[in-house]
Amino acid sequence: MKPYVRDTWVEVDLDAIRANVHTIRSHIPVGTRIMAVVKADGYGHGAVEVAREALSAGATALGVAMLDEAKVLRQAGIQAPILVLGYTPVDGVIQASEWEVELTAYHTEWVEEAESRLVQAGAARPVGIHIKVDTGMGRIGVRKEEELLELAAGLASATRLKWSGIFTHFACADEEDTAHTLAQHERFTALLAALKQHGFTLPTVHCCNTAAAIAFPKWGYDMIRFGIGLYGLYPSMYLKERRDVELTPALSLKTRIVHLKRAEEPMTISYGATYTAETGETIATLPIGYADGFPRAFSNRGFALHAGQKVQIVGRVCMDQTMIRITGATADIGDEVVLYGKQGEAEISLDEAAALLGTINYEVPCMLNYRVPRVYKREGQLVSVSHQILPK
Repeated sequence: MKPYVRDTWVEVDLDAIRANVHTIRSHIPVGTRIMAVVKADGYGHGAVEVAREALSAGATALGVAMLDEAKVLRQAGIQAPILVLGYTPVDGVIQASEWEVELTAYHTEWVEEAESRLVQAGAARPVGIHIKVDTGMGRIGVRKEEELLELAAGLASATRLKWSGIFTHFACADEEDTAHTLAQHERFTALLAALKQHGFTLPTVHCCNTAAAIAFPKWGYDMIRFGIGLYGLYPSMYLKERRDVELTPALSLKTRIVHLKRAEEPMTISYGATYTAETGETIATLPIGYADGFPRAFSNRGFALHAGQKVQIVGRVCMDQTMIRITGATADIGDEVVLYGKQGEAEISLDEAAALLGTINYEVPCMLNYRVPRVYKREGQLVSVSHQILPK
C-alpha cells in the first residue's frame, strides 16, 4: 500500500540527478570539487534524497540557504561537509558547532561575537567559515579590500572559528553579454591576490554557480556550486540553447482523474464561471490546486498531458482541485495526467510552465509544497517515498 492516499505526486528520477553530476564533472577541471546545492528542499525535489544521490555520484559537499536546512540533512544521517550560503544569526554558531556545519561570514563584528560565544560555551568543534565577497551581486558580502583583510585577520586569530573558504556569486553568468561577469571575476581575483600579498594562505576558493560552471569552466578553482543544473534545468534559455552540456530533467508532477462529466448543455466551470463547456465537451477533475503549489495563474491558460496529448486547463484552478478539457481521446477515472514532465512523446517542461507564468524555471518546482508526496525512482523502479504531511 502506498503511504499516501490522494493520487497526486511528484516523481523524481534519481538516475537523472546522477547523470547531471557526471555531466558537470566531465565539463569542469579534473581537480575541481562539486558542491551539490540542495537548499529549498532540493529546489522542491527533496533535499535528503537528492543529497544522498548527488554525493553517491561524486559530489563532495552540500550547500543550503540556512542552518535549519543543514540540520535536516544531519538528522538524516548525512555526514558530508555542509555550507550555509546565506546569513546565519550569531545565535546559531553553537548549533553550527554541534552539527558540524560551516557558515558564511562577511562582518568583522559577527566574527568577533561568534568567537566569543563559542569560547564561552566551551565548544569542542571549531566552526568553519567561508568569507562571502560581493563583487557585483549586491546582496551580502564584503566589498572593500580593507574590510576583507580585516575579516581574514580576525579569522586567522580566532580559536573557535576556522577559515575554510572564500567565495563570490555571479549575477549575470547565464547571459550572452559577459561584461558584468568578467568584471566580477576580475574583482574577485584582485581581492584574492590582495590576500596573498598580505601573507594569507587561501582556503577553499569557489565562485561558479551552475551558469558560470557551464560558461566559464576554467574558473572552477577548488569547487563549484552545482544548483539548478543538478536537477536537469538550465539557468537560462540562452545556456540551454548553447548546449555546452546535456542536462536531464529529474522532476515530473503527476495526478489522476477523479471525476468526469460530459456537458449535455452549456455548463460553467469553477469559481467565477470563467469557462463554459460547450455541449458534448468532457471535463475531468484533478485532485491538485494552488494550495499544493500548482499556480492559480494557470487558470484557463495552462496545460496538462492526458493519453499522450496536451489538453487545456479550463476554469479557475481551485485550492485543491483543477479541471481539464479532454480532447481527442476517451478518458476514465483513474487515468494518469502529467502536469510537468513527459507522457509518451508529449512534454510540458518546467521551462514552458515558467514562461507561461512569467517567471523562471527555478521557481516552479520550489512552489510544490509539503502536501505533495515525493516518489523516488531508479531505473524506473520505486525506491522510496517522502510525504511530509504525515507524522514522523
